[in-house]
Amino acid sequence: MGADIRGAGTTSIKINGVEELKGSEYQIIPDRIEAGSYMCMAAAMGEEVILHNIVPKHVEALTVKLQELGVDIEIEDEKIIIRKQTPYKNVDIKTLVYPGFATDLQQPITPLLFMTEGPSFVTDTIYPARFKHVEELQRMGANIKSDEGTAVIKPSTLNGAEVRSEE
Repeated sequence: MGADIRGAGTTSIKINGVEELKGSEYQIIPDRIEAGSYMCMAAAMGEEVILHNIVPKHVEALTVKLQELGVDIEIEDEKIIIRKQTPYKNVDIKTLVYPGFATDLQQPITPLLFMTEGPSFVTDTIYPARFKHVEELQRMGANIKSDEGTAVIKPSTLNGAEVRSEE
């Protein structure tokens, strides 16, 4: 496009003005939170799920945790294949800034953690008060508690209930 931008990959970026910019085409990258949500849902299902238009590197922290759980994951260039494996092992998750485990994925992975053999722990270091979903999951019969930025999630069978979407 003709922009004068310096400092990519460093702690500061300098943009110098130019007389004119040229047009170009650009494709927006796939959303890692949406992709991660689908990955969590796929792991909870009993069928193979193939996710297309995904950048595996962008969901690497989630992929590692799902594999630690025991999820069968096949990674290709722009595709991830998820196959359910049970029983799942319990895991500990700590949210971090990118490229760490995304805080926005701690809610989607929580129901999957009810399917584990033992207790799992989710600590949100970005938004420690972000556990409004815990009370709603308890209404559904979940054995889950949260305190001071950490949720303790124990194996549970969920039941239908009226819940609120708070976050």
